[in-house]
Order: sequence, then structure tokens, then C-alpha cells
Amino acid sequence: MTKTLLCVLAHPDDESFGTGGTLARYAMEGVDVHIAIATDGAAGSVAEGYEEQRSELAAVREQELRRAVEILGGTLHLLGFRDSGYINDPNNKHPDAFINQDLATSVATVADLIRKVKPDVVYTHDSTGGYWHPDHIRCYEITTPAFAQVQAEGHAWGPKKLYYTAFPNTRTKLFIAILKLRGKDPTQMGRNKDIDLTKIGLDPKLIGTKINIRVGWDKKRLASAEHGSQGGGGLAGYFPKFLRKRLFGYEQFIRAYPAWTYGDPKETDLFEGL
Repeated sequence: MTKTLLCVLAHPDDESFGTGGTLARYAMEGVDVHIAIATDGAAGSVAEGYEEQRSELAAVREQELRRAVEILGGTLHLLGFRDSGYINDPNNKHPDAFINQDLATSVATVADLIRKVKPDVVYTHDSTGGYWHPDHIRCYEITTPAFAQVQAEGHAWGPKKLYYTAFPNTRTKLFIAILKLRGKDPTQMGRNKDIDLTKIGLDPKLIGTKINIRVGWDKKRLASAEHGSQGGGGLAGYFPKFLRKRLFGYEQFIRAYPAWTYGDPKETDLFEGL
């Protein structure tokens, strides 16, 4: 029987820069991979050369996203929400912003998608959103109850496991050290200098799942490159090429259901035990 994976992520690029290796690996292994993107990404910053496309940014990023998902081997689902922007962005107050939509209605949207896709495994952003992005946190806030609601319905097909993406603070500390050596301020990262890396990263004791994604590395790299309006590289782009695959050859997750606690056996497969 074919295994099915569904991820619910906030923006175009999250599927590639974040867990693209995991998605590519499972697609290569024959898993039916579904990628749901909540927002249009139109409130994000733009890379050099794309400034004149700001008014068309949603359309640009949708096309980038479609090409990236094709490379990763997944099926794309657009949830159709408006990008809310980062912390204190004026877009936070837009009435159509993702974070301003009725919570119960948004939960129902994800629950309906879960019923349609019938995944064995679901994952989304963790409660910090990785770097405290409001849209990432909202994905956590709606996917968690949506999973619980459908799981409680007792369908024979599942869903059976829920995960959150995770970035260990040990990796953040390494990244910060390299940035300082290059003369960069880790408290003022991103094109708008509004991301403080010293506040990013989770205690490794919370993280019980580590996925080897080296087989999917090249597809992750190619999918990331399709997001030209966002730089096309992700965090790995700050490191020398010969180190990237070694340093970023694993992607990590928190198993929320059934809950993993420190001391339990570590997992190397999201479908372990199924």
C-alpha cells in the first residue's frame, strides 16, 4: 500500500528551503507527497532584480512554487490565504491576512484537506514558527487541531502521526559563529534586517526525529533555486559549497503525535512503526 505524506507550510519557498530534502527523499521512495502552502508570499521581501515585480509578486511566487514542487515530486495544494508579513509588518493588520482569518474556519480548511488526501503522516511548523513568523505560527495553530479532529474521527486510513519541523540551537550557534567570522551581525539578518538568529533554535532534547536527506539534496538545491524572487538559496547559501551537503544533510522534526519525549528511541523515518 502506498504511503502518503502531507505537509502544511506557510509560504512559497518553505517547502524547498526548509524540508525540501525530506519531501524529495520520500517522493523518490514512492511515497505520495502532498504539499499545502497557506499563503501567497506576496508580503515578503524581494531579491535584487525583482523589485519591479512587487505588484505581481503573488503570481511570480506561485509560478516559482509550482516549478519547485514539480522538482521535489509532490502534489501542490494552495490554501489561498494572504501573506501576513513578518513581525510588526503593516501587512499584519490587513483584514485579509492569514493571521486575521477566523481560526475555526482555517482549521476546517486543513481538516478537509486531510480528509481529502488521507495522509499517514502530517507535518507543519512548530509553535515558534522556526523564526517567529506569524504565518508559520498560524500554520501550527490550525494544523494541530485539524489533525486531532480528523484523527479522533477514527478513519481506518489515519492520520497516524503528526510532526513539527525543528531547527536545533546547536546548528544556530554554528551559523552565528560563521556569520561573525564574516563580519555579519546575527541579530540583524534577512533583507529587512529584522530576524534575530540568537532567538532561533530549539533544545536538541525536544527533537526525536532526524531524517537523512542526502539522497534528496540535489533536488532540494534545484527546487530552492527556482525561488529566485527570494534569493534561491536558503540558509545553506551562506556556507561554502563543499560544506553544505555535510552540514545540511539532515532535516529534523518533533513528533507531536504520538508524543515523543526525551529518552525515547530516536527516529530516522517519519513512517517508522507504520
